[in-house]
Amino acid sequence: MVKQYCLECGGELFFDPPSKAYVCKSCGLFLTKEQLVDLKEKYRLKGEEDKKKKHSEYLAWWLSKKK
Repeated sequence: MVKQYCLECGGELFFDPPSKAYVCKSCGLFLTKEQLVDLKEKYRLKGEEDKKKKHSEYLAWWLSKKK
């Protein structure tokens, strides 16, 4: 079984069979599998946007020094 980690605090998520959800014992985050997948996708897309933004800012800075 693959360990899942909390996207909020980094603590380990534990699967709770009666509620069929993942629970973080550190911060109390409670997610169903669908919510966990959606949240991971949201964080992944946000990370890609941040990476593109940093790249474009760096490129603008780099090109401004070349004038």
